[in-house]
Amino acid sequence: MNFIKPPHILNSTLFSLLLLFGVALPCARAEKAEDTSALFSAWQESSSSSATRSPKPLSLTAENTTIITQKEIESLNAHTLADVLATIPGIQTQNYGAAGGLTSASIQSARNYHALVMVDGIPLNNLSENFSDVAMVPARIIERIEVVKGAASSAWGQALGGVINVITKTPDQRKIGGVATSSYGEGATADSSIELSGTVDRLGYYFSGGYLGFKNIPQHITTDSNNVYAKLTYDLSDQGQVWGTFSHSHGNRTNLYIPRSDWDLREEQKTTYIYASLGMRRKLSDSLELEISGRHAYRNFDTVDTNISDGLPWSWSSQPRLLTKERVYGASAKLIWRESNNLLVVGGDFEHVKLSANGTYDYPLTPVSRSEDRWGFFLNDTYTIGDLAVTVGARFDRPKTTSDQFSPSLGVTYKLSETTLLRGYTARGYSLWALTFDDTPAEKVWTSQIGIETTAVPYLWQKLTLFRNQMWSFTTWNDSAGIYESDRRMALGVEYEIRTTPVFNTSIGAGYTFTDTELSKNHDYESGVPRHTVQVSLRYDDKTFRGVLTGRHIFWNTQPSSEPLYNGDYGGMIWDLHLGATLVKREERSLEVFFSGRNLFDGSQTPSNYCVYPGRWFEGGVRVRF
Repeated sequence: MNFIKPPHILNSTLFSLLLLFGVALPCARAEKAEDTSALFSAWQESSSSSATRSPKPLSLTAENTTIITQKEIESLNAHTLADVLATIPGIQTQNYGAAGGLTSASIQSARNYHALVMVDGIPLNNLSENFSDVAMVPARIIERIEVVKGAASSAWGQALGGVINVITKTPDQRKIGGVATSSYGEGATADSSIELSGTVDRLGYYFSGGYLGFKNIPQHITTDSNNVYAKLTYDLSDQGQVWGTFSHSHGNRTNLYIPRSDWDLREEQKTTYIYASLGMRRKLSDSLELEISGRHAYRNFDTVDTNISDGLPWSWSSQPRLLTKERVYGASAKLIWRESNNLLVVGGDFEHVKLSANGTYDYPLTPVSRSEDRWGFFLNDTYTIGDLAVTVGARFDRPKTTSDQFSPSLGVTYKLSETTLLRGYTARGYSLWALTFDDTPAEKVWTSQIGIETTAVPYLWQKLTLFRNQMWSFTTWNDSAGIYESDRRMALGVEYEIRTTPVFNTSIGAGYTFTDTELSKNHDYESGVPRHTVQVSLRYDDKTFRGVLTGRHIFWNTQPSSEPLYNGDYGGMIWDLHLGATLVKREERSLEVFFSGRNLFDGSQTPSNYCVYPGRWFEGGVRVRF
């Protein structure tokens, strides 16, 4: 099957057209210099977080929260959400292939199904594994990413490890504007997209569509995907708004290729994601706001395992083709009461979930057809007294597949000075097992954090967080008995971030996360849980030329095995270089070129050798804003 060739023709044509269009733009005008002090606004009043289901200043947010802006995303020449998450301290990603390949994400060494990933308030976690493929979200539609590290169940329900909340772009205030982007690189890498955005009277719109594909990065691993996204907003005359979103993504992938004679496995998968939402927010008074929304999600997975040698169904599997369909219908409502010293959010969520599959990975001969109704009610209140802010939260969930869940939280922030902020947070959280498992107890956690964020040292922004995550009803695999069993898990850790203010348009940043985990039954560390995560970056931006050099290392802490395929390969750092230049600019129009070299020194960061890490590859592209 030839996945790539037709889009390459389109990609080359679009690349040429964009270049010609951009050259035709008038000469650039100098931009106003940006205030470099904005680097240190991470906890100032202009920044906000949705950790408690309503925006509030980060100086009042007790949770360990990281925010990534659209400007930072574009500086990375990112293709998908996965490319961005790989650069955030405290997040560990594992990818099967280059840009757009299947990718999982975990937060502070929790398991990947412990992180709740949302786009426009719609959870992306699937029902069959509670797993979220973060490579299925195109980076171009993202305006902002908010990462809450640690249990966030008092606001969001099953979010034991934290929340990755993606906020998509809002309509442009002009009548029409847009961005056209095209890139091409090694391994038949192609990424072409178009965005249109504007506002006519009170109607705003944002449309985006694109193609992303690669071949043989690493060898025999392939992705061929396309996606469309649309958002409409309508401003009501009484300080309200109605909005709707729609997203459709489809991908054909080769996720695994293991040519050894004793495995002889090729795994191919077709995925289709459809998401839609409709909502309204309205001011009921100067202090009170109502927001209601409905959503629908459809996910279809067609996974085929075959022998590489003869193309026949994989000899190890009794069910070499797994077909899974998922449907989710949901609704949410909340009241937000906002005063000068108080923010109260009260609301509820409902989901009707349905899963049908001809089998599961654990029990391939057992077809599954299951549906459940899930309810949840939450309250979060932030009260400020001078420089002190206290946040109390609680949520009650009835998930049906397990017992009812109660998730309280308590957070405190204290502004020690104009340059230093103290944080403390403790909360209970939970995570559901896959819907394929009937009546399996939820995994639970009690998390506690203390932290400090400061710019007291000139030219430096620093953030330090200590955390303790105690889990119970934690499910582990007993290899000798061949069964899953319940255990307790203790994780103690520290996270440190530092960044300099730009000097000669150049800044340096770094982040380090250490996590020590122990299982209670054998009082030994948990194998395969990252112990060290390191992030470093060097950034340059003079408004015409920009560059970002990033490095990352994940020590996966896997246990040595006599079977080489199960051993990890994660020595050294993975270095990426991203360059860009604005050749022509006038008002809202510009022509930009960019280049990326990924995995410059051909390193590896895989916890298991059956998942080969993508090697070094290069790409370049052009972007026109109009």
